[in-house]
Amino acid sequence: MPEFFDVVRSLRGVRYYKPDPVPQAVLEQVLEAATRAPSGSNKQPWRFVVVRDAATKRALGELYRRGRAASYAGEPEAIPAQGPYTFEQDMEHVPVIILPCMEALPTRGREVFRGASIYPAVQNLMLAAAAHGLGSRFTTVWQHTGDAVPKLLGIPDNFEVMGLLPLGYPAAPDHLGGSKRRPVAEVTYFDRWGKTEG
Repeated sequence: MPEFFDVVRSLRGVRYYKPDPVPQAVLEQVLEAATRAPSGSNKQPWRFVVVRDAATKRALGELYRRGRAASYAGEPEAIPAQGPYTFEQDMEHVPVIILPCMEALPTRGREVFRGASIYPAVQNLMLAAAAHGLGSRFTTVWQHTGDAVPKLLGIPDNFEVMGLLPLGYPAAPDHLGGSKRRPVAEVTYFDRWGKTEG
């Protein structure tokens, strides 16, 4: 396995996937990594819907494209151009689609708390996937279709779908690693906002 910080540096959102299947043992290890994440009061409110059925992936792709169009309603000229084989155009052939779901928990009036107990699990999942050479991408644009995704997958009302992650081996022109990031010095302050020296 690669070193941890090499994995961190390799992580990027992948749009193109090979149809090669993800081995069951690898998938289980990636999901196990997700369940090792911290959560508020250790409630572990997550569930993961793993979709490999072609018809269901095809339906998810249709909903994703509908959600993407709805997110640009009123300004269709702003929709970024996509190649014909990105995951959203060919979701049926992406090996695995994972939908992290979270049990509805009280936020005590603070909307910022929503997701705090699922996003660490998603990050663990994505890092574990990258350690195995798998690409992924955390997306939410399909949420513009309302409750269509939960209905499609039979998700109960007391759980919320928090994201959608395609998972598979990257296909050209995509790859892991090499994405540009701002230097730490540009995004870090010490003791107070704007103070750049420690």
